[in-house]
Amino acid sequence: MVDHRRAERSDRRRSAKSPKPVRRRIHHSPFTIHHSPPEAALPCAHYPDCVGCTLIGNPYGEQLRRKREFVRAAFREYPTLGAVDVPEVVGSPRAFGYRNQAKLVVRRAGRGVLLGVYRPGTHQVVDIRQCPVHHPLITPVIEAIARVVEHYDIPTYDERTRSGTLRYVVVRVSAWAKTVQVILVTRERLLPHTRDIVRSLLRVRGVRSVVQNINSDPGNVILGTQYVPLTRETALVERVDFLKLKTHAGAFLQANISIARKLYLQTLEWAAPQADDTCVDLYCGVGALTFFLASVAKHVVGIEESPIAIGDAKENVRLNGFHNIRFHCGAAAEKLPALAQQLPRLDIITLNPPRKGADTATRAAIVAAAPSRIVYISCDPATLARDLDWFAGQGYRTAHLQPFDLLPQTEHVECVAALVRN
Repeated sequence: MVDHRRAERSDRRRSAKSPKPVRRRIHHSPFTIHHSPPEAALPCAHYPDCVGCTLIGNPYGEQLRRKREFVRAAFREYPTLGAVDVPEVVGSPRAFGYRNQAKLVVRRAGRGVLLGVYRPGTHQVVDIRQCPVHHPLITPVIEAIARVVEHYDIPTYDERTRSGTLRYVVVRVSAWAKTVQVILVTRERLLPHTRDIVRSLLRVRGVRSVVQNINSDPGNVILGTQYVPLTRETALVERVDFLKLKTHAGAFLQANISIARKLYLQTLEWAAPQADDTCVDLYCGVGALTFFLASVAKHVVGIEESPIAIGDAKENVRLNGFHNIRFHCGAAAEKLPALAQQLPRLDIITLNPPRKGADTATRAAIVAAAPSRIVYISCDPATLARDLDWFAGQGYRTAHLQPFDLLPQTEHVECVAALVRN
């Protein structure tokens, strides 16, 4: 069993050394920078053509203050949440170079191959291969991909004619192992010069895994459902506190591992599992939070819709030597009711839903299971406030809230909320 208090004290010492709201719908963000500083003052050569980092012109302390106000504004929309204190946002140990994943459009233009994002309101691609928030291992890999596409004259996708081969590239990094996975998203299975491309990429520092993803859908969803391994290595292994987490292409992992660790420790503290407790972790992904709970609780069950993530989660059970965890693949609203009937008791439920929040059926299933404590992780304060207001009407009071900055320079803010049954 891990001494989390000792780990947290050590973490605080390290941190000390480092420097829509809705009336049921969001209309605009409070983070718009109306007076941008001179471009020379910005640490990004791509601003303002790339708007992924809307706060990049602001000092980091000011960014954290704005994010706190964003959460406060979301909660002010609901009288049931008026007594909830919104503390200062827990900042990231790194404001730049933290992001362990890049998803980039691939296009050809008059000046060559572009790897980047769409310019706002258009389908013109802004090349962002020098993005300052990307992990340092990502930039040389992107440069190598551009050279490979040019050298082998790989046809890039044309969305107007729906022709060409290479559509997107995804670069994933294990910050712990310093290894890289490249995912090449293509319109069809045939990829010209596949062996040469793979050999070239494996020469780049850190690259251990290359995977092809096939996406023939003309829409803007980046990844399709079919994955073809092009190397023997097919996964990354990341470390989060005491855990080693294996993740294959297509499985979700937090983009900023150093601050995600703090978030999981906070969740564990507020869930407060006892040695004889049973917990259920909804939207569990590859099982990161599930394992934190299982380090203390008697029995933990993880539920996740993604078959890829559940496969990784089961491998991670063996990788970390746990014997008190089970994982189920399926929708939370469908799996939880049957599970609650099978378990002799259900003490704690944690959930980390996508940005849209937990749907009504899932929330109803949670209340029907009647846990004494709920801990809700959210990447959108607006949908979090909506759901907490709903839970308040079902007899669950929001006792604690803590915002975290997982994505510095952007307007996004993650929150952990602890609910107790009245």
